[in-house]
Amino acid sequence: MLKTDLAARAASYASHWEQVETALGRAVLLPDSTKRATFAALATELKTAQTTVITRTNDLEGAQGTRDRVGEPLQDSAALFTAFVRASVPGSPFIPMLPKIPTKNAAAIKWEKILIDLSSIWERLDDADASTYPALSLPVTLSSGVVHTGFAADVAAYSAALTTLRDASSEIKQAQAALRTKGKTAKDAIVAYRALVRTLFPAGHPLRASLP
Repeated sequence: MLKTDLAARAASYASHWEQVETALGRAVLLPDSTKRATFAALATELKTAQTTVITRTNDLEGAQGTRDRVGEPLQDSAALFTAFVRASVPGSPFIPMLPKIPTKNAAAIKWEKILIDLSSIWERLDDADASTYPALSLPVTLSSGVVHTGFAADVAAYSAALTTLRDASSEIKQAQAALRTKGKTAKDAIVAYRALVRTLFPAGHPLRASLP
C-alpha cells in the first residue's frame, strides 16, 4: 500500500482543487499545464491500483492455501492410482497411458499436467466394460477411500489455484509498478499545487488553511 495512503491524499487534493476553481471562477492549471481533471483521473488510477494490490493479494493467499491443502493428498492419490492400475490391469491399454510420477518437490505446473492426465485415465477406466476386467471392481476406489469424483474435484481446485497464482502475481506486479510511477507523478503534482494555492490566496484564507 502507498505510504500515508497517497491515493486518498490525492483524492482529497482533487476535491480541494475543485473548491479553488469554484472560488476563483476559472480553471486552475499547474505550472506544467496539468489540469484538475487530469489530476483527478490520476487519483482514481492510484486508488484502482491500490485496490488491485489488496484484493489480488487476498486472492493469491487464498490460492496458496488451496494449493497446499489439496496438493499433497493429490500426489498421494496419484501414486496410489498408478500402482493400482499397474497391479490390477497389467498388459491392458491403460498401462502405456500412465505418466511417470514426478517427485513431490517437482514444479507445480508439472504436477498439474500429470494430475489432469491421471484424472482422464481414471475416468476412462471407470467407464470401461466390466466384462473386460472381471477381476476388477468398478468404479475404482483407492485404498485411501478416494474415488474419481473426489480426485477430479481436487484436481480442478488445484488447477484453478495455480491459474489464480499466476494471474494474481502478474496483476499485483503491474499494479505495484503503476503505484510507483503514478505515485511519483501525484507527489510532484501535490507539491506544485500547494505552492500554487499559496500564490492564489492570502495568508489565513480558508482555502490556504484547508490544504490537505
